[in-house]
Amino acid sequence: MEQKEGIELQIILSSFSCDKDKDIEIFLQKRAVEFEDLAKSRTYLICDQEQLESSSHSSEDLIIYGYISLALKVLTIPEAVSNRKRFELDGYSAKLHGDKIRDFPCYLIGQLSKNSNITDNPLSGETLLHFAYDVIASSVEAVGGRYIMIECQDNDKLLQFYSKNFFEEIARIPDNGLPMIQMIRKIA
Repeated sequence: MEQKEGIELQIILSSFSCDKDKDIEIFLQKRAVEFEDLAKSRTYLICDQEQLESSSHSSEDLIIYGYISLALKVLTIPEAVSNRKRFELDGYSAKLHGDKIRDFPCYLIGQLSKNSNITDNPLSGETLLHFAYDVIASSVEAVGGRYIMIECQDNDKLLQFYSKNFFEEIARIPDNGLPMIQMIRKIA
């Protein structure tokens, strides 16, 4: 039975497409289940509630409108960041035992995308972000936390989208020669 369920899940996941970033598509189809099993991240599929509740549809007919993957990550900030900013990030101090605080735990929105295979997909990026915030809020309630982080390509549209949603750039990191932008947002 377990093998059949795994095959059905692969069929469902293979229906997802992301025209704007194939890495997002590949993550869902090839790595998300493994990351789940290793407890490296949690992936949430956004599907139609009525379709999920209907017994007349097989699981192979399930439509994924979008998905998010969340994880925990340590943000290591560059040496050049001011003590004032470090204090703001920590909320208590800029230094620990006389040394600048460099590492801050964050909730990472590792993947966020809607399905390009669905014509007129009603799901928006803001809706996906709010879904991520809701999931993160339950973790914050249980264990605390101050910041949400994303890492995205240096792309004007992506940077505008995240800036509009109150993320601010904190660092640029190399990733196979292409810089990735780390952005953070304080949890309200």
